[in-house]
Amino acid sequence: MRNALTIAGKELRSYVASPLAYVVALLLLGVSGYVFTILILASPRAQTEHLGGVIGFMVSMMLLLVPLLTMGLLSQEKSSGTIELLMTRPVRDWEIVMGKYLGALGLVLPIFIITLQFPLIIELGGDLDWGMVLANYIGLVLAVMAFLAVGLFASSLTSNQIVAAVLGFSFLVLFWFIGIASYAVTARLGDVFKHLSILENLLDFSKGIIDTKSIVYFVTLIAYALFATVRSLENRRAT
Repeated sequence: MRNALTIAGKELRSYVASPLAYVVALLLLGVSGYVFTILILASPRAQTEHLGGVIGFMVSMMLLLVPLLTMGLLSQEKSSGTIELLMTRPVRDWEIVMGKYLGALGLVLPIFIITLQFPLIIELGGDLDWGMVLANYIGLVLAVMAFLAVGLFASSLTSNQIVAAVLGFSFLVLFWFIGIASYAVTARLGDVFKHLSILENLLDFSKGIIDTKSIVYFVTLIAYALFATVRSLENRRAT
Protein backbone atom coordinates (compact mmCIF):
# COMPACT_ATOMS: atom_id res chain seq x y z
CA MET A 1 0.00 0.00 0.00
CA ARG A 2 3.02 2.27 0.48
CA ASN A 3 3.59 2.35 -3.28
CA ALA A 4 -0.04 3.29 -3.87
CA LEU A 5 0.20 6.18 -1.41
CA THR A 6 3.43 7.36 -3.03
CA ILE A 7 1.74 7.40 -6.44
CA ALA A 8 -1.29 9.15 -4.92
CA GLY A 9 0.92 11.89 -3.49
CA LYS A 10 2.68 12.34 -6.82
CA GLU A 11 -0.67 12.55 -8.62
CA LEU A 12 -2.03 15.05 -6.13
CA ARG A 13 1.04 17.26 -6.53
CA SER A 14 0.57 17.05 -10.29
CA TYR A 15 -3.02 18.25 -9.89
CA VAL A 16 -1.96 21.14 -7.68
CA ALA A 17 0.57 22.22 -10.29
CA SER A 18 -2.05 22.09 -13.05
CA PRO A 19 -4.55 24.89 -13.81
CA LEU A 20 -7.22 22.27 -14.55
CA ALA A 21 -7.66 21.47 -10.85
CA TYR A 22 -8.23 25.14 -9.99
CA VAL A 23 -10.65 25.58 -12.88
CA VAL A 24 -12.68 22.58 -11.73
CA ALA A 25 -12.66 23.77 -8.10
CA LEU A 26 -13.69 27.32 -9.03
CA LEU A 27 -16.44 26.09 -11.34
CA LEU A 28 -17.87 23.71 -8.76
CA LEU A 29 -17.67 26.11 -5.82
CA GLY A 30 -18.61 29.19 -7.81
CA VAL A 31 -21.62 27.79 -9.62
CA SER A 32 -22.92 25.80 -6.63
CA GLY A 33 -22.46 28.89 -4.44
CA TYR A 34 -24.41 30.97 -6.96
CA VAL A 35 -27.24 28.40 -7.05
CA PHE A 36 -27.28 28.26 -3.25
CA THR A 37 -27.49 32.06 -3.01
CA ILE A 38 -30.34 32.22 -5.51
CA LEU A 39 -32.31 29.55 -3.64
CA ILE A 40 -31.78 31.29 -0.30
CA LEU A 41 -32.81 34.69 -1.66
CA ALA A 42 -35.88 33.18 -3.29
CA SER A 43 -37.21 32.05 0.09
CA PRO A 44 -37.61 34.18 3.23
CA ARG A 45 -36.65 31.20 5.38
CA ALA A 46 -33.78 28.87 4.53
CA GLN A 47 -34.88 25.23 4.37
CA THR A 48 -33.09 21.89 4.15
CA GLU A 49 -34.61 21.38 0.69
CA HIS A 50 -32.40 24.18 -0.60
CA LEU A 51 -29.31 22.23 0.35
CA GLY A 52 -30.65 19.06 -1.26
CA GLY A 53 -31.13 20.99 -4.49
CA VAL A 54 -27.59 22.37 -4.35
CA ILE A 55 -26.06 18.94 -3.69
CA GLY A 56 -28.08 17.46 -6.54
CA PHE A 57 -26.74 20.21 -8.78
CA MET A 58 -23.18 19.45 -7.60
CA VAL A 59 -23.60 15.78 -8.53
CA SER A 60 -24.74 16.81 -12.03
CA MET A 61 -21.75 19.13 -12.38
CA MET A 62 -19.32 16.43 -11.30
CA LEU A 63 -20.80 14.18 -14.00
CA LEU A 64 -19.37 16.71 -16.46
CA LEU A 65 -16.18 17.62 -14.62
CA VAL A 66 -14.86 14.24 -13.46
CA PRO A 67 -14.00 13.00 -16.98
CA LEU A 68 -11.79 16.09 -17.33
CA LEU A 69 -10.02 15.28 -14.06
CA THR A 70 -9.48 11.61 -14.89
CA MET A 71 -8.75 11.78 -18.62
CA GLY A 72 -4.98 12.05 -18.17
CA LEU A 73 -4.49 9.72 -15.20
CA LEU A 74 -3.34 6.79 -17.34
CA SER A 75 -3.72 7.99 -20.93
CA GLN A 76 -1.06 10.66 -20.42
CA GLU A 77 1.31 8.04 -19.03
CA LYS A 78 0.70 5.97 -22.16
CA SER A 79 1.16 8.83 -24.61
CA SER A 80 4.41 9.98 -22.95
CA GLY A 81 5.75 6.44 -22.59
CA THR A 82 6.19 6.73 -18.82
CA ILE A 83 3.70 3.90 -18.22
CA GLU A 84 6.35 1.40 -19.39
CA LEU A 85 8.88 2.92 -16.99
CA LEU A 86 6.34 2.71 -14.16
CA MET A 87 5.60 -0.94 -14.94
CA THR A 88 9.27 -1.90 -14.80
CA ARG A 89 9.48 -0.75 -11.20
CA PRO A 90 8.64 -3.07 -8.28
CA VAL A 91 5.05 -1.88 -8.14
CA ARG A 92 1.93 -3.94 -8.75
CA ASP A 93 -0.78 -2.96 -11.21
CA TRP A 94 -3.37 -2.60 -8.46
CA GLU A 95 -1.04 -0.21 -6.61
CA ILE A 96 -0.78 1.96 -9.72
CA VAL A 97 -4.56 2.01 -10.08
CA MET A 98 -5.22 2.70 -6.39
CA GLY A 99 -2.55 5.41 -6.34
CA LYS A 100 -4.09 7.20 -9.32
CA TYR A 101 -7.57 6.82 -7.84
CA LEU A 102 -6.63 8.06 -4.38
CA GLY A 103 -4.79 11.02 -5.90
CA ALA A 104 -7.92 12.13 -7.77
CA LEU A 105 -10.08 11.49 -4.71
CA GLY A 106 -7.67 13.54 -2.59
CA LEU A 107 -8.31 16.51 -4.86
CA VAL A 108 -12.10 16.27 -4.83
CA LEU A 109 -12.86 15.60 -1.17
CA PRO A 110 -11.40 18.90 0.16
CA ILE A 111 -13.65 20.76 -2.29
CA PHE A 112 -16.66 19.01 -0.78
CA ILE A 113 -15.45 19.93 2.71
CA ILE A 114 -15.50 23.60 1.69
CA THR A 115 -19.16 23.25 0.68
CA LEU A 116 -20.04 22.39 4.29
CA GLN A 117 -20.41 26.14 4.70
CA PHE A 118 -23.78 25.80 2.97
CA PRO A 119 -25.51 23.73 5.69
CA LEU A 120 -23.87 25.89 8.37
CA ILE A 121 -25.36 29.01 6.78
CA ILE A 122 -28.79 27.35 6.69
CA GLU A 123 -28.41 26.32 10.34
CA LEU A 124 -27.80 29.94 11.29
CA GLY A 125 -30.72 31.33 9.33
CA GLY A 126 -33.36 28.64 9.19
CA ASP A 127 -34.44 25.09 9.81
CA LEU A 128 -31.96 22.33 9.04
CA ASP A 129 -32.42 18.56 9.17
CA TRP A 130 -28.90 17.23 9.75
CA GLY A 131 -30.02 13.67 9.03
CA MET A 132 -31.04 14.68 5.52
CA VAL A 133 -27.80 16.65 5.14
CA LEU A 134 -25.79 13.54 6.06
CA ALA A 135 -27.73 11.36 3.61
CA ASN A 136 -27.28 13.89 0.79
CA TYR A 137 -23.54 14.18 1.37
CA ILE A 138 -23.11 10.40 1.56
CA GLY A 139 -24.89 10.14 -1.79
CA LEU A 140 -22.70 12.90 -3.23
CA VAL A 141 -19.42 11.30 -2.08
CA LEU A 142 -20.42 7.79 -3.22
CA ALA A 143 -21.54 9.05 -6.63
CA VAL A 144 -18.35 11.02 -7.22
CA MET A 145 -16.20 8.10 -6.05
CA ALA A 146 -17.98 5.99 -8.67
CA PHE A 147 -17.48 8.72 -11.30
CA LEU A 148 -13.75 8.78 -10.59
CA ALA A 149 -13.44 4.99 -10.83
CA VAL A 150 -15.28 4.89 -14.16
CA GLY A 151 -13.25 7.83 -15.46
CA LEU A 152 -10.01 6.11 -14.46
CA PHE A 153 -11.09 2.98 -16.33
CA ALA A 154 -11.80 5.07 -19.44
CA SER A 155 -8.34 6.62 -19.14
CA SER A 156 -6.77 3.14 -19.14
CA LEU A 157 -8.29 2.30 -22.53
CA THR A 158 -6.52 4.89 -24.68
CA SER A 159 -3.43 7.06 -24.95
CA ASN A 160 -5.48 10.07 -26.12
CA GLN A 161 -6.75 12.28 -23.31
CA ILE A 162 -9.64 13.71 -25.33
CA VAL A 163 -10.82 10.21 -26.25
CA ALA A 164 -10.50 9.21 -22.58
CA ALA A 165 -12.67 12.17 -21.53
CA VAL A 166 -15.31 11.33 -24.14
CA LEU A 167 -15.31 7.66 -23.15
CA GLY A 168 -15.56 8.50 -19.46
CA PHE A 169 -18.43 10.91 -20.05
CA SER A 170 -20.21 8.38 -22.29
CA PHE A 171 -19.94 5.62 -19.68
CA LEU A 172 -21.26 7.93 -16.95
CA VAL A 173 -24.16 9.17 -19.07
CA LEU A 174 -25.06 5.54 -19.84
CA PHE A 175 -25.14 4.64 -16.14
CA TRP A 176 -26.96 7.90 -15.35
CA PHE A 177 -29.82 7.55 -17.81
CA ILE A 178 -30.14 3.79 -18.17
CA GLY A 179 -33.08 3.85 -15.79
CA ILE A 180 -35.13 5.77 -18.36
CA ALA A 181 -34.98 2.73 -20.65
CA SER A 182 -37.07 0.84 -18.07
CA TYR A 183 -40.19 2.51 -19.47
CA ALA A 184 -39.59 0.99 -22.92
CA VAL A 185 -38.93 -2.64 -21.94
CA THR A 186 -40.59 -5.41 -19.96
CA ALA A 187 -41.12 -4.94 -16.22
CA ARG A 188 -38.43 -7.47 -15.27
CA LEU A 189 -35.81 -5.95 -17.57
CA GLY A 190 -36.92 -2.50 -16.47
CA ASP A 191 -36.14 -3.40 -12.86
CA VAL A 192 -32.64 -4.45 -13.92
CA PHE A 193 -32.10 -1.12 -15.69
CA LYS A 194 -33.28 0.78 -12.62
CA HIS A 195 -30.91 -1.17 -10.38
CA LEU A 196 -28.03 -0.24 -12.72
CA SER A 197 -28.92 3.46 -12.82
CA ILE A 198 -26.81 5.92 -10.85
CA LEU A 199 -29.70 8.38 -10.84
CA GLU A 200 -32.18 5.86 -9.46
CA ASN A 201 -29.78 4.89 -6.66
CA LEU A 202 -29.29 8.53 -5.69
CA LEU A 203 -32.99 9.23 -5.20
CA ASP A 204 -33.19 7.75 -1.69
CA PHE A 205 -30.19 9.77 -0.53
CA SER A 206 -31.81 12.96 -1.84
CA LYS A 207 -34.87 12.13 0.30
CA GLY A 208 -32.75 11.67 3.42
CA ILE A 209 -32.84 7.86 3.29
CA ILE A 210 -29.59 5.92 3.66
CA ASP A 211 -30.45 2.68 1.85
CA THR A 212 -28.03 -0.23 2.19
CA LYS A 213 -28.99 -1.41 -1.30
CA SER A 214 -27.84 1.86 -2.84
CA ILE A 215 -24.60 1.83 -0.84
CA VAL A 216 -23.88 -1.71 -2.08
CA TYR A 217 -24.58 -0.55 -5.65
CA PHE A 218 -22.03 2.27 -5.53
CA VAL A 219 -19.39 0.17 -3.74
CA THR A 220 -19.86 -2.57 -6.35
CA LEU A 221 -19.61 -0.10 -9.24
CA ILE A 222 -16.42 1.40 -7.77
CA ALA A 223 -14.85 -2.02 -7.17
CA TYR A 224 -15.78 -3.31 -10.62
CA ALA A 225 -14.44 -0.20 -12.41
CA LEU A 226 -11.15 -0.37 -10.49
CA PHE A 227 -10.85 -4.11 -11.14
CA ALA A 228 -11.47 -3.52 -14.86
CA THR A 229 -8.74 -0.85 -14.82
CA VAL A 230 -6.28 -3.28 -13.24
CA ARG A 231 -7.15 -5.86 -15.89
CA SER A 232 -6.59 -3.25 -18.59
CA LEU A 233 -3.08 -2.59 -17.26
CA GLU A 234 -2.40 -6.32 -16.97
CA ASN A 235 -3.36 -6.79 -20.61
CA ARG A 236 -0.96 -4.03 -21.62
CA ARG A 237 1.83 -5.61 -19.57
CA ALA A 238 1.14 -8.99 -21.24
CA THR A 239 1.44 -7.46 -24.70
